[in-house]
Amino acid sequence: MPARCPLPTDALETPVNRVQAHPLRVVAFAGVLVAVVLAAALAMMLWNDRSTRLEAAQRQSMALANGSDRLLRAQLGTLERALRGAGSDGREFYRQVPDKAVELLEANIRGVLERNRDLASITLVDDHGQPLSQGRGDASLRSWVVPQNRLFSGDLYIGALEQLPEGAWVVRAALPMQQGQWLLARVRLGLFQEVVRGLDVGHDGVASIGNRYGQLLAHSRSPAAYIGKQLPAPMKILTPSPEVVAEGVVESPADGQRRIAAVSVPTDYPLSLYAALSYKEVMARWFVFLYAAIAIFLLYLVGLAYLLHSLGRSAWQERRLSKELQAGAAELELAHEVGKVGTWSIHGEEPLLDWSLLTQQMLDLPTRVSTLDAFFGRVHEEDRAWLRVMLNHARDGKGALNAMFRLHMADGSLRWLSARGDRVNSPGQLPRLAGAVVDISERVHTEARAQEAERQFRLVFDRNPAPFWIFDLATLRFLEVNQAAVDQYGFSREEFLSMSILDVRPAEDREAIRRTVLGTANGQPTLLPVHRHKRKDGSIFQVQAHGARLEFDGHDACLVLAEDVSQRLRYEKELAYRASHHAGTGLLTVRALAEKLDAGVSGYTIAHVQLRGLQMIADTLGRDAGEDALRSVAVRLGGLAARYGLLAHQPAEDFVLAIHRPADVQLALDALLEAVAEPIRGRDTFHQLEARIGVASSPDDGDVAEQVLGRAAQAAHAARETGVPLARFIPAMAARYTERLQLAGRVHMAIDRNEFDLHFQPIRHAADGSPVALEALLRWPQADGSFIPPGDFIQLCEDTGLIIALGRWVIRNAAQAQQQLAAAGWGRLPIAVNVSAVQFFNTDLANEFSRAIEEFGLPRGSLQLELTESSLMRNPGQALQTMQRLHERGIHISLDDFGTGFSSMSYLQHLPLDSLKIDRSFVADVETNPRNAAICRALLSLGHSMGLTVIAEGVETDGQYGWLAAHGCDQVQGYLLGRPMPLADVLVLLAAQRDAE
Repeated sequence: MPARCPLPTDALETPVNRVQAHPLRVVAFAGVLVAVVLAAALAMMLWNDRSTRLEAAQRQSMALANGSDRLLRAQLGTLERALRGAGSDGREFYRQVPDKAVELLEANIRGVLERNRDLASITLVDDHGQPLSQGRGDASLRSWVVPQNRLFSGDLYIGALEQLPEGAWVVRAALPMQQGQWLLARVRLGLFQEVVRGLDVGHDGVASIGNRYGQLLAHSRSPAAYIGKQLPAPMKILTPSPEVVAEGVVESPADGQRRIAAVSVPTDYPLSLYAALSYKEVMARWFVFLYAAIAIFLLYLVGLAYLLHSLGRSAWQERRLSKELQAGAAELELAHEVGKVGTWSIHGEEPLLDWSLLTQQMLDLPTRVSTLDAFFGRVHEEDRAWLRVMLNHARDGKGALNAMFRLHMADGSLRWLSARGDRVNSPGQLPRLAGAVVDISERVHTEARAQEAERQFRLVFDRNPAPFWIFDLATLRFLEVNQAAVDQYGFSREEFLSMSILDVRPAEDREAIRRTVLGTANGQPTLLPVHRHKRKDGSIFQVQAHGARLEFDGHDACLVLAEDVSQRLRYEKELAYRASHHAGTGLLTVRALAEKLDAGVSGYTIAHVQLRGLQMIADTLGRDAGEDALRSVAVRLGGLAARYGLLAHQPAEDFVLAIHRPADVQLALDALLEAVAEPIRGRDTFHQLEARIGVASSPDDGDVAEQVLGRAAQAAHAARETGVPLARFIPAMAARYTERLQLAGRVHMAIDRNEFDLHFQPIRHAADGSPVALEALLRWPQADGSFIPPGDFIQLCEDTGLIIALGRWVIRNAAQAQQQLAAAGWGRLPIAVNVSAVQFFNTDLANEFSRAIEEFGLPRGSLQLELTESSLMRNPGQALQTMQRLHERGIHISLDDFGTGFSSMSYLQHLPLDSLKIDRSFVADVETNPRNAAICRALLSLGHSMGLTVIAEGVETDGQYGWLAAHGCDQVQGYLLGRPMPLADVLVLLAAQRDAE
């Protein structure tokens, strides 16, 4: 084949560039020229419109200033005539009745003021401004009664602003009445405000009146903001002019706004009038015009740029197509060589078959021309007949040739060939058949091997007992399923092949399916997560899928083995649940909570909730009621866990809330306090639980969850000990609770060994000092002769429940001491016992007192009971019932530490009380401290009004004792009247007092 000489690249490119570049430059030049002309025209139109608007606004502002000048002249003229009339009357009074001239003038002035509401006052003054009639003078009169302040070249002078005592501002005016006398008038600013109020200056325009002192007398927009106030910038004082002065565009000294202003500064009175229209309002429509012009110009520039871009792109595409045509011819020839695509043609009346050189070499042909019979002699016997028919149809123009056949080679081998061709009609020549031929032997052999592999795969796929399927990764549609999948899912094979994998999954899992498929398509691990699958009957089961990516029937597909793991997962889940959850509530165990927190949660806060009363519900109302109450609490607190973190239960009465985010801690604790404060509903009753909450945080209070949980529990114990609903852990708590645990063990042993003692302190009549009763006080003596203070172990006993046993011991020993008093002749001297709130609400206190009285044979009233008012308010209903039962059995009840709690007076008046005890904090310094004295008087009055005996505690000085006795206190108690002492010492003291009497 002769070599072809390609045209030089420059020969193709240069004419195109030369043709396209010229019109592109012409269009660009014309477009820029039009843009310049358009910009100049728009700018000229805008400038002319702006000038017209400013000139019209300037004329309007000058007209407003001129009109307000005429109106102001009329107002000032009226003012001058009123003052002249008053001055004329005054001179007449002085001429006819000089002795009564001032009195008559004052009456005349009152009439003038009634007729002229713009005048605040008129006063007759002398040359120095001193008043000669009723009213205020003006010592500065001579300083402003000067020619510059004269009105209309007359006798009326206008001065500066003055503020009246009541706060109103006025303008001073003066008119000479006669030699040495002036009428001093104070003019209300309403006269000036009326001038500017009705002017049409627009929303942001302004009109004002000023004086020669730079003060504003009236302002159309905000008179209260500017009159009598210092302006942000000083007001400009202009030279008087007979004409209105056009100021142009200026910036207001009051509010800084730009306005088109005009000023009238008359030569015949000392005031200036200012009228200005808002520049923004005047130019509002001009700015619309400006933006429209800019938009038109920008739109033109965008259109021009688009036109130039389109022309340039067309020229570039034309150059690119020229290059592609050149490269295409070379590439086609190269493709024939690389792809081993040969060409052929059949032509002539005696048809001959011509081969290209590449075809001759590819098929190992002896020559490039042969007859059809010679060609068919090499075609395989099975393909020869049908190939001849197809070739004749194509030569006759009945259709294109597209045949795949076998050809015998010279070495005896067979080649698979693919031939394509069609009839070609050329003018002036006989029709001929031309086409291409490709050796496809390798492809045919590859397809045969693939078919065999597919047959073997299908044998394994169809007969496998596990469910298998193949789906298209692009469309997710099933391409094939085996019989095991049909049996497992209930769909027939035909139904499967009309579905996608989304149809065997619940609707809510579809997004997860897409993520999994994407991972498989990206070559991620083939062990897929456990997913839920759906059978034809709607039942759901768990599947562990194993996937492998493959090509199937021309599709990018995935082979999936679907293993049913539902039963295994249920078993594993049940085992894990039992190990980590409380059976009764379904909540996490504390150990499981700790593991979850250590597994990855950081910066969390633990709230340990102690709920006292759950066990009592179970003990009192039965196990079912107790479990119902426990579940109710779990449900209520579970709602908080859903919002803020995790919840665990620690049998039998404790819950632990883990708050994940530090920002939620306060909200969660507030909600927790509210939740535990609300009673829980039983089957027929409501139950109020006593809650104490301890709080600890990570990592401040511990690095591991177990440590933080323990410290939150310590804080909960501290909250119960101090009586607060919530306490936060501090390091001192750990050491303190170690000591408390040791002390609790000692208390328990001391009760068993009877190591406690009772001391008794006398309560006496305030009037004569005679004994009324004894108060039993608990003491814990030590081997070294010292005592452990009650404050160190009483609260601990309440926290641990030991207070019930200890209180029972105190009641019995107080009854025994009362028996000894009776034996010594003091049987009518009762003993008062302090009772803890824990003992009061958690024991049958009335029966305990009754048993002690019966055991020692004591009469009614021999034992008394003291309660603090704060303890009563823990459960008012139960307290009232218990007190009524005690009262029915003759137990005298005193309200201890009265005045330190928060009890309601309306509630206390219904309690069966016998006496009130005023707390020692109020008795201290009562004789010298007015505040304590007032409190004690109020408490005495309150107690007596309720019919109760009032007892004062902590009496330690004669002054305190004398004050209480003088103010009607019934009984007193304190170190002054007797310290706490053993019963034997009390009997000796009583005997000595009896002998002294």
